[in-house]
Amino acid sequence: MLLFVLAGLTALFIVLQSLSMIRPLSRITLKCSCDMKLVAPGERMNFHYTVTNTGALPVLCLSLSFSFSDDFSVCEDEKWQERYVRREFSGFSVGRPLFLWPHASKKGRFAVCVNRRGLHRFGKRYLEAGDFLGLTSSVVSREPDLSVICTAAAAEQDPQITILGGFIGDISVRRFIMDDPSILLGYRDYTGHEPMKDISWLQSAKTGKLMVKQHDFTLDVNVAVVVNMSTDSPRIKDIEQCFCLTRSVCEKLEEMKIPYAFMSNGDLRSFPRGMGRGHLGAILKNIGLSSRACYQGLPELIDACIAQNADNRSYIVISPQPDPETLRHLRRLQASCDHEICTLYGNGGAR
Repeated sequence: MLLFVLAGLTALFIVLQSLSMIRPLSRITLKCSCDMKLVAPGERMNFHYTVTNTGALPVLCLSLSFSFSDDFSVCEDEKWQERYVRREFSGFSVGRPLFLWPHASKKGRFAVCVNRRGLHRFGKRYLEAGDFLGLTSSVVSREPDLSVICTAAAAEQDPQITILGGFIGDISVRRFIMDDPSILLGYRDYTGHEPMKDISWLQSAKTGKLMVKQHDFTLDVNVAVVVNMSTDSPRIKDIEQCFCLTRSVCEKLEEMKIPYAFMSNGDLRSFPRGMGRGHLGAILKNIGLSSRACYQGLPELIDACIAQNADNRSYIVISPQPDPETLRHLRRLQASCDHEICTLYGNGGAR
C-alpha cells in the first residue's frame, strides 16, 4: 500500500513539474515600489515587491533576484543577509526562491539605504524558472523603472552651525509689525487715511458713519538663503559641504517657522519666499539632483540680491571658500544691507 502511495505522489509531482515548465515566465508578473522618493544618506527605506502567477498552471520552482549597485546598502540584520544577500563585484543582489500556485501572489519587502547624494536607480530584476533537478531553466530580466533622490547629509555641529544659530536667534527677534487681516479686533471711525477695502459697509450702515475694521498685528521677518556655486577651487568637497550647510540652514529656518527665500547661481535654482514641506522638499530635491553646475558668476548673484533687497532683508550666504574675489562681492552686498550678513563656507570658515 505504501508503495502505491509513493508511486502516486511521484506521478503527481512529475505531472505538476511538467505543467509548471510550460512557458512559466509568461505567466509571472512582478510589481515593485519604494515607500520613499527623497531620502538622506543612510536613511532607511523599504523596497516592496509583489510576484503574481496569472495563469491556470503552477510555477513550482521560481527564483527572484534584485541587483543593487555599491551606492546602496542593505539595512537588515546579519542573519537575514546571510540567507538572502549575495555579494557581487560591483554591488550585491537580493534573491529568494518561490513557488506559486495558479492565480496566487507572494509579497515581500526589505530595507535598503543610499550611501551618497544623487539620483539613484534601482538595478535590474531577474526571474528564473526551472525544474527541481536544475536540468532546464529560463531567465528573464526587467529593466529598472524605480529611482530615488538622495539629498545631502546634514552639516556636522561645527562652529559654523553655532554661528548660524546665533544669527537666526538674532533675526527671529528682528521682526516687522504688520496688520493681520485674519484677526479682527473690532471697528473704529474712518479717518480718511485707511484704504477703501478696510471699510466695513455693514457697520457703517448700522452706525450712520463710515467705520473701518481694526486688525491685530502679527510679526514678520524677511530672510534669504543665498548659495554661491561658482568657485575656482578644485576641491569638490567644498561644494558638497555647501550642500550640507544649505540643508541644515533651511531645516533650521523651518524649525523656527521663519519663511525664507532661496537664491543660487547654479542648478539649485531659486525659489520665492516660503516655508513648509513643499518649499523645503523642492530645495532638498534640487540638492540631490545637482551636478554642481554653475550658470552665472557671483557678481550677477549679488546684483540679484541687491535688486531684491527690500523690506530690510537679512541674508545667509553659503559659499565654497572665502577667496579675495568672493569677499569683495560680499562686502558689496553688506553695504546694501541694514544688518550684518551671515556667511558660511564649505571649507570650514564662517563669519
